[in-house]
Amino acid sequence: MKTIADNIRYYRNLKGWSQEDMADKLGISLPTYSRIERNINTMPFKRIVKVAKVFGISPSELISIGVNKNDLQKENQELKNIIAEKEKEIISLQKRIIELLEKKKC
Repeated sequence: MKTIADNIRYYRNLKGWSQEDMADKLGISLPTYSRIERNINTMPFKRIVKVAKVFGISPSELISIGVNKNDLQKENQELKNIIAEKEKEIISLQKRIIELLEKKKC
């Protein structure tokens, strides 16, 4: 099963950086960084954000385990569509409220 540590190793290798390079970029010792990649140390979210920033990706991309990027994009689009529909419903309800208030004034 893929872990966050696997993702970190993947992105580090993609950049062509050594573990020492990553430790320097994060301002931590090499042994500490090595434990992260071996999944021995748990990382606080603050460090996950910093690691993601070093790679130039979002924290969600870094922690995505076994999720296809196309699936994430598809899900994102579906959520945008749902939001757009809800916004239309809200506008319709706002118009209805205005109509009812105007009738009440008469």
